[in-house]
Amino acid sequence: MMRALTAFEHKLLKHVRQLGLLFPGDRVVVAVSGGPDSVALLQMMSAWRKHMDLTLAVAHVEHGLREEESLEDATFVEQLAGQLGLPFFLKRLDLKTSLRKRKGESVQAVARERRYAWLQAVAREWGGTKVAVGHTRDDQAETVLLSMLRGAGLAGLSGMPAQREPCVIRPFLQVSRSEILQYLDEKRCEFRVDSTNDSPKYTRNRLRRELIPLLKTFNPNVVSVLSRQAVILREEHEYLDEAAKAALASVEVSRTKACVVWSRSRLLTFPVSIQRRMILLMVGTLWGKPGPLGFETVETLLQHVVHGTSGSSGCFAGLEAVREYDRVTFVKTGRNSRLQHGWSCVWPFPGSIHWPVTGQMIEGKIMATTTIPSRRNDTVAYLDADRFSHELVVRSWKLGDYFFPYGMGGRRKKLQDFFSDAKVHQAERSTVPLVVAPEGILCVGGYRSDHRFRVTEETSHVAVVRIRTAGRKA
Repeated sequence: MMRALTAFEHKLLKHVRQLGLLFPGDRVVVAVSGGPDSVALLQMMSAWRKHMDLTLAVAHVEHGLREEESLEDATFVEQLAGQLGLPFFLKRLDLKTSLRKRKGESVQAVARERRYAWLQAVAREWGGTKVAVGHTRDDQAETVLLSMLRGAGLAGLSGMPAQREPCVIRPFLQVSRSEILQYLDEKRCEFRVDSTNDSPKYTRNRLRRELIPLLKTFNPNVVSVLSRQAVILREEHEYLDEAAKAALASVEVSRTKACVVWSRSRLLTFPVSIQRRMILLMVGTLWGKPGPLGFETVETLLQHVVHGTSGSSGCFAGLEAVREYDRVTFVKTGRNSRLQHGWSCVWPFPGSIHWPVTGQMIEGKIMATTTIPSRRNDTVAYLDADRFSHELVVRSWKLGDYFFPYGMGGRRKKLQDFFSDAKVHQAERSTVPLVVAPEGILCVGGYRSDHRFRVTEETSHVAVVRIRTAGRKA
């Protein structure tokens, strides 16, 4: 016998149908942690079963981070699935091993990635058409605030979508946490409470317990406002993405699996906001998914390759970008790439150039004198201006680079060995600017100039190369 739906269950079912999240006959894997949101979701989906001809299964991930408490959560969810007569799937993750292999990534990010991958694998193996998760309006507000604090663009400020490809749905995204608790109370349903929800070491917890209550003193409806804002911004984000996709076709000159060539003049006819999106979409077409590009990387690419002088280039996220006259070429980097990593900028010398990697300014001038300070520092190099051509490039180092460090009597040294002796960490080496002439490396910015171009008694013109930290006055 089909049980009548409560007013709340009926309202949500209507909303879910309007969004196209569920269709009659769907086979749904319900992700249940044991907390109130996921337990309410399972109860709600179970109430909808007969009305929508749904087939349900329960999936639980035991992350192995809370020891006995995690095991009790798994047992609770398994028993709940048994009470409802539903198949149960359990996955125990070894997150500690994963985190050792992926240093620098947060526990939550790694757990989320592996959890979604397993849930979708369960759906495929079981023949499921959807994976339902219990995110609420409160979760959405927290996500928007987190994105805001990180300086995200429209994509981040759009929060979580109600449907995530290929099959994840969020039926509760417009439901408040208080409504969930009231629903569970009316149905007299038990649920588990994760003790880590009180831990201040997680930023999301601090937002929930400190920032959102403070914001409510300015606007009691701030959670609803942030949730509504996410919907608006997602619609605008999707519109701009479609505009960027249309723009891509007009700028593309040629394409292969590993190379895309754009017309620079056509690219510059579009607003900068669309240009940024075009780059992100282009990287996605080469990799099959969006590249890990932050705002600073995309902006630097635009300013110093697309808007730079012909010959400027840079490498980022496994991609090399080169500007040659009216062509901007993007190539997936590999063994045959001209640059293994870093940036390369043509420098009209004398003059100034911005080093995009660190934000430093590199200034160059020529003096008709041999008088140089007796006390020198590594941020200024004094060179014989007549010993090198003034067709300079500022670039990152690459394997095989060598120079003749000043003070070593003219002995040659591989740059890799020089960095090792100077205790420059691997991750920092590509940030060091090299000033390079056709005759060789003139100086390793901030470290040493080249002996071959030193000032001598025969020098009549001195080239001064000075590196200034961003924001520092001359």
